[in-house]
Order: sequence, then C-alpha cells, then structure tokens
Amino acid sequence: MITGMKKSQRGMGMLGILFTIGLLAFFMTVLLKLGPLYADFWTLRSIMVEVSQQSATEGGARGISDMLGKRMDVNNIRSITINDFEIEKQDQNKFKVTLNYAQQAHLFFNVDAIVKFEYQVEVKTQ
Repeated sequence: MITGMKKSQRGMGMLGILFTIGLLAFFMTVLLKLGPLYADFWTLRSIMVEVSQQSATEGGARGISDMLGKRMDVNNIRSITINDFEIEKQDQNKFKVTLNYAQQAHLFFNVDAIVKFEYQVEVKTQ
C-alpha cells in the first residue's frame, strides 16, 4: 500500500526540469532583446503625444521636427532619428506626424527578430 502512494507522488523528472529551464531561458532572452525596442517606442509615443498636446507650435513642420528632436535627445533615443518621422500638412494649422519604422534584433544563433512600429498624431500650429 505504501509503494502505491509513493508512485503517485513522484515529482518532475530531470527531463522536465531541463525543459522548464530551457523554456524560461528562451523567454528571458526574447524579453531582454526585445524589451529595449519596445521601451524606446513607448518613449517615442509619449513624446509625440506631448508635442501634439502642446497648445501652440511655431514654425510649422520644421518647428515640430525641432521639438521632437530635442525631446529625443533628452530621453536618450539614439536608434531612431528625426528622419524616421513623416510630417505632412493637413490643413492650414494642422500637421499629421507619423512614425513608421522597423528594427531588427539578434536573438540567438542565426535567429533574428524584426519588430515593426507605427504611430500617428495630429499637431496643431499657430
């Protein structure tokens, strides 16, 4: 009777432990490699929202790109440049600012990840 209970209470075997460790290592690698890319994108999104909420931007498209560039310098965004932004005039006092880019990150061995980001805001000028 005791031997029957002992068989049903066996824990995870060595193969199961190795599989679990491998799975955790895989997801941690993906998180550590792709996390900074997403953090930069979220920072860029907040910069774009701040610029769009500012009451009055002077200088049209040039003024908008200057404001974006200054905020990117302050936030230490180096992988994306101001050339990745597309600024289009919509109306007399309205511009559409679009950020559309892709980044590649090496994960392991010969496996790379390509992550595409896109965000758009409208900016009103004086």
